[in-house]
Amino acid sequence: MKLARIAAPFGLSAVLFILAYLSSKDTASGYFPVMLMGIGIVLAIVGIAAIFSTK
Repeated sequence: MKLARIAAPFGLSAVLFILAYLSSKDTASGYFPVMLMGIGIVLAIVGIAAIFSTK
């Protein structure tokens, strides 16, 4: 269970980074790639917090 708690945020973060990159190729996407990148960074921080969590 601990592995899933660690891997899930990083997996979602990676998917969001890829989607942000792909949507940044479209010039009409506006701030959508920035929003995806922000959510990806937050999920990466959650993953790091899960690694160092003692529970």
